[in-house]
Amino acid sequence: MNSHDRTFQRIAVAASFSNAAGRDYLTGIFRYVNTGRRWTLEVFESCAALRARLGTGWRPDGILFVLPVEDPDLDALVETGVPSVFVDIPASPKQFAGHKTSFVRLDDSTIGRAAAEHLLSRGRFNSLACVIDQPQFPYTEHREWGFRSRLGEDGLSAETIVIPEAASDEVQFEAIRRDLARLASPAGVFAVRDRAAVAVLETCRRFDIAVPETIAVLGVDNDEVLCKSTRVPLSSILPDHEQLGFLAAEELRHVMRGGSSREIVFERSVKEVVLRDSTRLVPPAARIIATALSYIEANASGRLRVSDVVAHLGVSRRLADLRFREVRGRSIGDEIVRALTERTVKMLRKSDKPVALIAAECGFSSSPAFVRFFRRRMGETPAAWRRKAIGAK
Repeated sequence: MNSHDRTFQRIAVAASFSNAAGRDYLTGIFRYVNTGRRWTLEVFESCAALRARLGTGWRPDGILFVLPVEDPDLDALVETGVPSVFVDIPASPKQFAGHKTSFVRLDDSTIGRAAAEHLLSRGRFNSLACVIDQPQFPYTEHREWGFRSRLGEDGLSAETIVIPEAASDEVQFEAIRRDLARLASPAGVFAVRDRAAVAVLETCRRFDIAVPETIAVLGVDNDEVLCKSTRVPLSSILPDHEQLGFLAAEELRHVMRGGSSREIVFERSVKEVVLRDSTRLVPPAARIIATALSYIEANASGRLRVSDVVAHLGVSRRLADLRFREVRGRSIGDEIVRALTERTVKMLRKSDKPVALIAAECGFSSSPAFVRFFRRRMGETPAAWRRKAIGAK
């Protein structure tokens, strides 16, 4: 090794490229290195791989851990004496007093508060819940606490739903379904990470629960592979993992230069809330009905379909039909038939156009199709009904 090479410090990074958070951490670390640090990075995708490398006698100048580390691994790695920074790993600096070790983590309670703020901004819910799938990890407790704390400021509370470790997906989804069924709808659900949120969305898909009309779902991490793979795309909180990676690298420099071990909590942990369909605003019933009726009246014809009305409304078919039945006592399809019947009756009464021409102008595929439609609604053919109507004048 020449003298120039010795000016570079060797940094081991235990990180994963397999998830969005890991990639963002690495982006932040690389960004720090590119500010002028004379570091060379060697990335390990598992603690086992790093331990094996250390077992060969290789010693880096510093180590950055952005992978989950089990307690025995943590003790062994700290005992190497290599200056180290652990990112988002549940451990106390006090237990490693005297070692060249610091801990940098997100403020998970801030993430929980952001979740509550987002759901509260989405409208009025009759119930709220926090969904957990890894209760053994401290971040879970902190996110739930922040969520409940913010809701409590508005006099609100939340249920807790713990996703069980089940032998099969079917057992797990059935357990989630039972918990969701106990929530008064519409319900706002905060899942402490995207994987838990995806399990909720999959449960809703399997059991035909409308999202977001019945249950709105919010996750954490904004892992786009997960968030965009569900039938209803998942809204998700994006923590600022990139900046935390930058701060961790900055802290490693501090430790390598003899600085004291410490814990740093990154208070500005939320970068943004990425809004997708799982928490989109649902229009009030009155607006849905008024918009639909106006559109149906203007476009009533044999060609108009329920799907056309729903597309115009910009809501789900389930929600549109539900609101129609609640307010009008009939479905959108019934409303289309009613409007089309009124249009044909008016044309038969007020014009002397041939039945075949009226059928064409009203969008029927043929005169027989119009006759069948009219007979079902009025009990007789258009021609017979017209003769009676004219005779009654």
